[in-house]
Amino acid sequence: MKLKVVLIAALVLFSLFVIAGIASLDWQKKEIEIGFHSDVAKDNFTMAKRLLKANGIDWHKNKRLAEQAQSDELNVDPQSILILDEAVLADSYLLDVQLADWVAEGGRLIYVLNRQRDELAIDSTVFFSQLSINVESQEDVFEYDFAMLKEGHKNSTLSIDENTQLDLELSRAFFIENCPGVNTNNDNGDTLMCDFAFGQGRVIVMPSLLPFTNYRLRHLDHGSLLLWLSKGAKKVTYVPYLTYPNWFAKLWHWSWQCVVTLLLLIVLAVWHISSRIGRSYAPDFDVKTSFNQHIRAVANFYSEHGHEAVLFTALEKDFYAKVESRVPNFKMLSAEKQAQIIANLTHFEKQQVAELLASKLPESKEQRTEYIKRFKQLRNAL
Repeated sequence: MKLKVVLIAALVLFSLFVIAGIASLDWQKKEIEIGFHSDVAKDNFTMAKRLLKANGIDWHKNKRLAEQAQSDELNVDPQSILILDEAVLADSYLLDVQLADWVAEGGRLIYVLNRQRDELAIDSTVFFSQLSINVESQEDVFEYDFAMLKEGHKNSTLSIDENTQLDLELSRAFFIENCPGVNTNNDNGDTLMCDFAFGQGRVIVMPSLLPFTNYRLRHLDHGSLLLWLSKGAKKVTYVPYLTYPNWFAKLWHWSWQCVVTLLLLIVLAVWHISSRIGRSYAPDFDVKTSFNQHIRAVANFYSEHGHEAVLFTALEKDFYAKVESRVPNFKMLSAEKQAQIIANLTHFEKQQVAELLASKLPESKEQRTEYIKRFKQLRNAL
């Protein structure tokens, strides 16, 4: 009883300490951002659009610029700055040719490098060959990070003027060589962005648009970079690349050796299974052998090795057991009476029954077999 009281008191005391500790905490209500609203998540550049709109600049996505290039002259608003994914040039020769004329006449172009430039042979396009730059691809770079609150890591600095510098995190997927204008380098001196004149126009070569996506626009000075690139324009026209290779093509480009090895392993696995299982045939024998077959096998073994006497003794014992079950005290009767009773119970004649009961097991193998066969027939006839 005392132990129970002590335990209850200790529990109450512990509860008081816990309640007092919780009450003494300084509780604060915090709002944590865990994701974008649905209307923002629909477009990766929603926040960029809102930033530009707040500064009097419209963002427009043009998916049909290549189709519009069918005319003699590229129809782009002269007050617009054009953001173009270079992969679009691989789908339209006319756009490839007319783009150079549009920029040379005073157009402003943000030229975005594409990770598929090697597969699409972008280096052979008319426009890129006129830029007089070289692009070195870095295959081992993976930059897609969807952590919303993760602060970017500065890897380059752009000096706008003597008093303004922008801290940026630009893609490391490409290095630009032979930049004829203002280059933006990383800490190792590799050029990540190139800004130069092209005729009367201007071209800015960027490794990707990742700094302007919803996830990265808020970090570092990416928003200021977008406004600086759009300065003096009333509209931003973005031309995306809408054709992407399937997963098999990407895997083949990444490592064709792995694809070939995987296919060979699949073929070997199919061969291994098929060679072991093979075609389905009905078995030639029953899976389970009946008990009677086992008895016959034992009988054949005894017969082949000269032990018919053992078989006959078992047969004779079984015979008299059956007769005793029908005629009690059968063995107490005379031989003639026994033969008469068995003849009445079976289709055998009395004389045949008397001979079978009175005879002994013959010495000859053929005679023994015939005698046991006749005795067995007599047993079965009961």
